[in-house]
Amino acid sequence: MTAFYSPARRPLDEVERQRAVDASGFLHAGGDPTLARLIREAAELLDTEMAAIAIVDHDRQYFPVELGLGISETPRTVSFSAHAILRPDRPFCVLDAGRDTRFAGNPLVLAPPEIRFYAGVPLIGDDEQPIGALCVLDREPGDVPSNAQFDALMALAARAIMRAPPCAAEDQDAGFSACA
Repeated sequence: MTAFYSPARRPLDEVERQRAVDASGFLHAGGDPTLARLIREAAELLDTEMAAIAIVDHDRQYFPVELGLGISETPRTVSFSAHAILRPDRPFCVLDAGRDTRFAGNPLVLAPPEIRFYAGVPLIGDDEQPIGALCVLDREPGDVPSNAQFDALMALAARAIMRAPPCAAEDQDAGFSACA
C-alpha cells in the first residue's frame, strides 16, 4: 500500500499573514536562548523528545529554535504547523501521524525525525495573523493533552511572541530593516 500525505492549503489571507511573518522578527531569531528555554519547557510539559518554534514562511517552515529535530527548516509542504495555522483559534494535535491519512506518507514521518505525535498552538503575530506554532513532537504516538497542558502551551506561545526580536519601525520608515 502506498502512503500519501496532504500538504496544508494556504490561508485565504496569505498575503497579510506573510506580512505578519516578515514583521515578527522570528526569521532572524535563530538560536535565541530565551526561545530555546521556552521550547525545553514545552517538551518537559508534555514529556516529548522534540519541540520547536515553527514559522510558516513563503515556501518553507523555519525553526529559529528546535530541540531534538536536528533540522533548521523543511519545505512548507511537509509542515505539520502549516495545518495548525489554518485554525488559529485552537490547538492542533496529531496523535499518531503514521495512522493519520493527512500525514502517513509525509517524509518527516517516514524518515528522520520520524514524527508520530504532534501538538502545536498557533503563534499569533501582527493583525492577529497566525505566523507559525509552538509545537512538541515525539517519535511515539501520544495522547490528547489535557486542557491544562494546552493552556500552558498557549502561555508559552504568548511568551515567545513577546520575546521575538521586533522589526524596528524607525528602520522600516528609514527604508531599511534588519527584518526584511
